[in-house]
Amino acid sequence: MNNKAIEQEADTSLLQKWFQQVNTIVTVPGGKLDLTESQRRMALLFADGSLLVDAGNQRHPQLISLREVARRKGIAVKKVHTVSIELIRQLYDEAKKGNGGGFEQHGLPMQKEWLSILEEAVIRAASDIHIYVHAHEADIRFRVNGDLLQIRQISANYAHELLATAYNMADAADATYRLYDYQAARISSIGAPLPKGLQAVRLQANPMGNGGRYLIARLLYAESRWEKALTLDGLGLHPAQLRQLARMRQAPEGVNIISGPTGSGKSTTLKLLLEALYQEREERINILTIEDPPEYEIRGAAQLPVTNVDSEEERGAAYRKAIVAALRSDPDVIMPGEARDREVIRLVFTAAMTGHQVWTSLHANSALAIFDRLRDQGVESYKLTDPSLLTGLMAQRLVKKLCPSCSLPLDVAALGALPRFDEVSEGFRTAIRMANPTGCPECSKGYSGRMILAETVCPDLDFLLHMQQEERDQALQHWQRHLDGLTLMEHGWLRMIQGVVDPRDVVDRLGRFHGLCESRRSQVFAMR
Repeated sequence: MNNKAIEQEADTSLLQKWFQQVNTIVTVPGGKLDLTESQRRMALLFADGSLLVDAGNQRHPQLISLREVARRKGIAVKKVHTVSIELIRQLYDEAKKGNGGGFEQHGLPMQKEWLSILEEAVIRAASDIHIYVHAHEADIRFRVNGDLLQIRQISANYAHELLATAYNMADAADATYRLYDYQAARISSIGAPLPKGLQAVRLQANPMGNGGRYLIARLLYAESRWEKALTLDGLGLHPAQLRQLARMRQAPEGVNIISGPTGSGKSTTLKLLLEALYQEREERINILTIEDPPEYEIRGAAQLPVTNVDSEEERGAAYRKAIVAALRSDPDVIMPGEARDREVIRLVFTAAMTGHQVWTSLHANSALAIFDRLRDQGVESYKLTDPSLLTGLMAQRLVKKLCPSCSLPLDVAALGALPRFDEVSEGFRTAIRMANPTGCPECSKGYSGRMILAETVCPDLDFLLHMQQEERDQALQHWQRHLDGLTLMEHGWLRMIQGVVDPRDVVDRLGRFHGLCESRRSQVFAMR
């Protein structure tokens, strides 16, 4: 559809307005603009010129001529809103009943309650909502800056209704909500009036004992909420690591892999890397991603979802099929969201060997452990020892960032027992800061968001040969001495002595302090 009107996502107030004005719909049967039944399923027009179209049929031939027909009837289309086909049906149903204000009066209060919970979570910059439904009551918790916070308690019956409503608002889900099954779903801003800045909500519903239910809602923001400036420079990476990531992007082909546990920010890092690459290549490259499902909108990328699957076996097959399709679609860069099995890893290396730059993620505990995972998955030795093929390894964790306005001086007694802290903090204790548990008007209980702790490797031949021959210590030393290597713990130590992170949070994310002898500390300190 040639669209000069403003496309605007529906928010809660707009949705309410539409239900209150259903008596002004001009495309109802017998209305001023009488559509065919097939057109009516895809579109709805208000007298004020607001046109609602099904997000999946925006370019359908039957809708292309709708504007011109409306103009001839004296109705100018002023704004186009892409919405779900279900919302269009509900509005027509309300108009048929002769109702205005249907949003308030007819079956949607629980949807409003769910949307209000989402809005509260967005205001608090939560990454996830957890709802635990027990026998008689239910707990609602938000994950903020990595911590689960109790928000409130509601009745179990009310919570069950709330969870069913949330699931039924999804535009990607099973046909029915089943209380005793494991179910996943996704609510997008196209299909529901999500709060401003929230791109989608990923749901995972799990059964619990005694008829209980456990819902986890991952909030997918249009921009990362743990870093206001959504750029690579704003993630907290060390300058040496930024240089290494730039070198990975400059390679004409090769495999680049990011590792980390669930919730460590891998998707955000991949998004930023691809967007930086797109800008650096002056928007002249074709980037294809294969995601299950797509999490964030990536500027400049064609994002291919994995769809129409009912089992993990079908999901794996569909994922591999999508990668093959991407390779046949004239890509310059491809990004399979996760190298989830042996066959996907084989396809990743095939893509690099045929001249493509590849980015993906893998579950491994460190950058060096990525190499071990690849070997365990059957990647041949000649591939693992070719630095023009295996071009980048990265591991990362998210750690809470201290509020600069209210952080406290180091209080060793308040730290508790942190193994080897005395050793690694010697000479730097006046610079180390701790979180203020009461917080201040500028922060959330002493923290002002999160940042990345990372390690990055641009392998050379010597490093890869050491790894292939299982000479791990030699590989580590070569990386640190000759490739500007900085381990996760060393990066955490640097941020600690800069007063940016609390020592307790470093240990919470990375484990006990280790590998920081006096000579190495001097080397790392010189890199600050």
